[in-house]
Formats: sequence, C-alpha cells, structure tokens
Amino acid sequence: MEIVLYQKLSTRSRRSILRTKKRYGRPKPYKPRGQLLQRLAKETGWTIDQVHEQLLRERAVLLKLKGIEK
Repeated sequence: MEIVLYQKLSTRSRRSILRTKKRYGRPKPYKPRGQLLQRLAKETGWTIDQVHEQLLRERAVLLKLKGIEK
C-alpha cells in the first residue's frame, strides 16, 4: 500500500486523520472536509470518491502502523 495523499495534507489534517477517540473516549469517525477532498482531487487528477476511498485506506494503514487499530 503506497501512502500518496498523507504527504499532501496539512499539519491539522494529519492530526485529524490519526484521531480515533473524542472526549470521554467516544469513538470519532473520520470525515474529511469537502474543501480538502476538492483540493486533493484537483492536485492528483482523481475524482472526489477516489480521493475519499484512498484517504480511508491510508488511515487504516497508518493506524495499524501506530498500533491504534480499531
């Protein structure tokens, strides 16, 4: 699995993608902002759906590497 989009994220987006819990231990789903999806789609030439799927795949890989698996 190649990590392509993570390198193009800002610091805030990188932190957000690795968060799995909210306050008091509630689970936090990852929902990237529309503006981020549009920017990445424009930079890579992919569709927004492809970018969203790739971000979710990369998130799963990164969480597994960090040992934060769900």
